Amino acid sequence: MLVLIVDDSKVIRLLVAECVAELDHDVVYMESGAEAVEYIKTHSPDLIMMDVEMPGINGFEATKQIREIKGEDWFPIIFLSTKIDDESYQKGILAGGDAYLEKPIKPLRLQLQIKAMERIYMMRQKLKSAQEDLLLANEKYRRLSLFDELTGLANRRNFDRTLEKEFKLAKREKKPLSVIISDIDFFKIYNDTYGHQAGDECLSAVAKALSNGVSRPADLACRYGGEEFTFILPSTDLKGARELAERIRGSVSELQIDHAGSKVSPHVSLSLGVSTYNGQFSSGEEITKQADAALYQAKESGRNKVVAI
Repeated sequence: MLVLIVDDSKVIRLLVAECVAELDHDVVYMESGAEAVEYIKTHSPDLIMMDVEMPGINGFEATKQIREIKGEDWFPIIFLSTKIDDESYQKGILAGGDAYLEKPIKPLRLQLQIKAMERIYMMRQKLKSAQEDLLLANEKYRRLSLFDELTGLANRRNFDRTLEKEFKLAKREKKPLSVIISDIDFFKIYNDTYGHQAGDECLSAVAKALSNGVSRPADLACRYGGEEFTFILPSTDLKGARELAERIRGSVSELQIDHAGSKVSPHVSLSLGVSTYNGQFSSGEEITKQADAALYQAKESGRNKVVAI
């Protein structure tokens, strides 16, 4: 544990520090309540041994300020005092203290009190560990709920949520909003030819190329489902979206992933449909439907191409 000793008496500080050191704990010294309060703003000890009668800010006031600064980050505070009457004891507990030790200090009682606080320290560490595990679990669940596990791209749920938000923003600010929908050409044949493991590897490689294709933080690349991928491009007109779609198509072609079953290329290729909102749609879903219609045209007219409407 890290033990903070706060006392204006050097003799008391050294005595308490010696008792703490014998229990293999680390020690920090402060000579006043004001110093302790400043220290607490940037540090978190595991135990404070706090003198009550100090010039300036006394132990009770310092403890109140420390509890206000740390909020729910709780650690025990033991008061050291020559006054152990009921009124002083009540003031200390109400100020945020947890225990009292009478001066002059008896080393054995001091060490036993610290040992009792060690149990609290261990429970506090377990609680912190459980909280960290919970945060990690929540983050993992959040990622699973918003990102595709295989490719790492945003998933369909993320796409729908983001598109709704971006559509409202584009409508309010009267800015364009583009959507690209793409499909790996003849992917079912690819899976049948090379197997599902190779299919997953192909999806991951394509997804990486798509992710690298967008550079703006606001742009979102998604795995829409199966071999279908989508993009949300805020503040992007039809010309800009089409240019990006062509770059993405080229990036996938450059992967040179063999596709013996493809009817349009010896390698894995993409067909892409592009649509842009310029005030004519009433929802983000309508942009997606038009981009899907453009994708259909790309497939019907030969695949491995971009169609923007």
